[in-house]
Amino acid sequence: MSEHITRKLRAAQKPLTRYLWTPSDAITFTPRVLTKTYGDGRALFGVGTINSRPAYWIIRGCSTWSSGLDCDHPDDATDITEHIDEIVTDLESEFGRAECGYEYEWEGDRIRCKESGRFLSYADISYPVVNYNGGAHWFRLDWPKSVKTVKHQFARATILASRRQRSAEAVRMAR
Repeated sequence: MSEHITRKLRAAQKPLTRYLWTPSDAITFTPRVLTKTYGDGRALFGVGTINSRPAYWIIRGCSTWSSGLDCDHPDDATDITEHIDEIVTDLESEFGRAECGYEYEWEGDRIRCKESGRFLSYADISYPVVNYNGGAHWFRLDWPKSVKTVKHQFARATILASRRQRSAEAVRMAR
């Protein structure tokens, strides 16, 4: 079932145009969905790196995880920050890791790896390749409307309806 939901999530992804500081710096990208899910996989998070902003990847995290902006989370809720290193490692495994330990410099319009001296293409260090030098950021996302959801118990977001809730909905729709 998890793979089916991930396929539906990928099918709903559309190119986005976003900017970090000014509209003239806007980029267009399609958020990529990490195959691995964490915990029950019912909560969606956007996870990005400082060097890839405003582009981000979509992560299916546990619905019990809290995030920095959640006001009413239980005191014992695990925060997504406790999983960021694992998530970034999984992103690097699936989408690639920017070469040279992220140590590179621009020489005119070319990029040179400081470690090897080899010249890289912009694609070697660009989204969706993970360029993690400088840290990460994360935020909650709502599920697409094509997926049955419910309101999150302590965050301003939707979570995937439980299997029981989705099954009941399917039975109701079949009648």
